[in-house]
This record gives sequence, structure tokens and C-alpha cells, in this order.
Amino acid sequence: MANQSNLWQQSLLAVLTSLLFAGSFVAGKYTIDEIGPLLITLLRYLIAGVFLQLLVWRQSDFSYRFITASWADKLCLFLLGTFGVVGYHFFFFFSLRYTAVANSAIINAFNPVVTGLLAALILKEKLALRNYLGGVIALLGVLVLLTNGHLSTLFQLQFNMGDVLMLCAVGCWACYSILLRHLGSRYSGLAMSYYGAWLGVAQLLLLTLPGIIQRTGLPTLSWPSVLGILYMGIGASGIGYLLFTISIQRIGPTKSTSIVYSGVPVWVALLAWIFFQQPVTPWMVVSMVLILLGLRTVLKKERDKSVLAGNRKPAGEWKD
Repeated sequence: MANQSNLWQQSLLAVLTSLLFAGSFVAGKYTIDEIGPLLITLLRYLIAGVFLQLLVWRQSDFSYRFITASWADKLCLFLLGTFGVVGYHFFFFFSLRYTAVANSAIINAFNPVVTGLLAALILKEKLALRNYLGGVIALLGVLVLLTNGHLSTLFQLQFNMGDVLMLCAVGCWACYSILLRHLGSRYSGLAMSYYGAWLGVAQLLLLTLPGIIQRTGLPTLSWPSVLGILYMGIGASGIGYLLFTISIQRIGPTKSTSIVYSGVPVWVALLAWIFFQQPVTPWMVVSMVLILLGLRTVLKKERDKSVLAGNRKPAGEWKD
């Protein structure tokens, strides 16, 4: 019983992480009308980069290791910044201009499903038939959301532009996740986040500096936008990342990812109702249920053979 209680306490870290990540959707909605998606991402990741720099300031080998890395690894680390920082956040913030906050969060929950299928295709990771079934269920959930329950719209190609942009963000994040898996045997999670963040910042500087120079400086921001950027940099990208890392160490990547991605759309729907009075429609609920069911099915692994043989593990012991 004590082990089970401790397990639930450790799982609260993943729940809190999902709440911090959910706040980015609300913060992004406040800032996107005043500042472009690339500039928001630059400011957010400058803050996040400083936070990560503080985490690694005693580890002097970070810069040296990048310099001595192979050109293939340097390219992959560069692409971490391209897909995970520039691409994902450009489409994510841009989507908030055209769709409801809750819609973006629900589509974002489709991330692990797309990543799992891409891993099977590119990295040749083996998936059971059940995992593919989960992907189909989750895809059905996305289509229900995109068409507001009218699947015949698929043949007329009349989609909400914001939802389509968020699907592009999901594609970028899936590519980022595949790169993480590829590099994971040689670099720690902190190292990959550190390199990806700063290489993303370098790319964003090249993309945004001409516009900043042309208008002679940064745009004037309201206090809600300033607070939103600070929250996204420190709360979501900084503290959220740290809690997510601790959660993975304690209960494993599969369960941490499942809890976080399952929790984000629920928290965002609640926050969108509180801050923007955005209603939760029946089709949104149906879509959310289908995507979360698909996510659970994709992430579920084969039961341990000892369990099937009747040699069950003690209650409270989880296995990834």
C-alpha cells in the first residue's frame, strides 16, 4: 500500500508538468495578436536557454563535446533546433490565430501517436497490431475534431486553417522526437535540450533580425504579453522541462509521456473556459476521448511473460 501511495505521489509530477505545458496555450493566445510567432519563440527560448545554461554551468564539457561531435551528429543537433524549436513553435503559435485554444491542445495530444508510427517507419521499431489500431483510433479523433463531427467534409477539404497549422506543428514535433531517439544513445536529455534550444535560437535570430532592424527595435508589448512570454520561457520550457525529466526518471518515459499528453488537453479546455470563455463542445469531448484512447493503445506494451504465467509483480511496482 505504501508503494502504491508513493507511486501516485510521483505521478503528480507528470500531472503538474501537463498543467505547466497547458499554460503555454493560454499564454500563446495572449501574445500572438501583438507579436509574430517567430519572435515569440525567440524570446521564449532565449529565456529557456538561460535557464538551461544555469543547469549546465558546472558541466564545462558541453561546448567541447559539440565541437568534437561528428558532422552527422552536428547536423542532427541542428535539426533538433529546426524542428523542435523553430518549426513546431512557428506552426503552434500561428495556429492560435485561427483556432480555439482547446482545439490546438487536442490535436497536440496526437503527437505520441504520430511519433510512434514514424519510429516504426523510419527507425524500424516494431509495433504490435494493437499499436497500429491505436493510431487509427487517434486519427479518427483528429478527423472528428477537424470536421466538427461531419466527416463528409473530408471530401470537400473545408478545414479550419488553425487546425491544419497545428497538424503541421505535430509533424515537426514528431520529427524532433525521432531525432531525440536517434541521438539518445549518445547524449543525455539535458544535453539534447540544451543544444536544440541554443541552435534553435541561432536560427531564429537569422530569421527575425531583419524584421527587427527594419522596424528599429522590438514591438511594444502589453503586460499580459510580457507575462505570457516569461511564463512560457520559465514556467513551461524551464520548470516544466525539469519536472518532466524528474518524472521520467521516477516512473519511466512511457507512463510520464502518457500522463502528460493525456492531461494537457483536459487542462487546456479548463483554462480556455476560465480565461477566454471558450465552450467545450460535444464533438471536442468525443475527439479528446478517441485521441486519448488511441494514445493509451499505442503506448501500451506487451504484458510481462511472468505476469501471464501467474507470477504477478507486487502492487505498486510499474514496469516500462
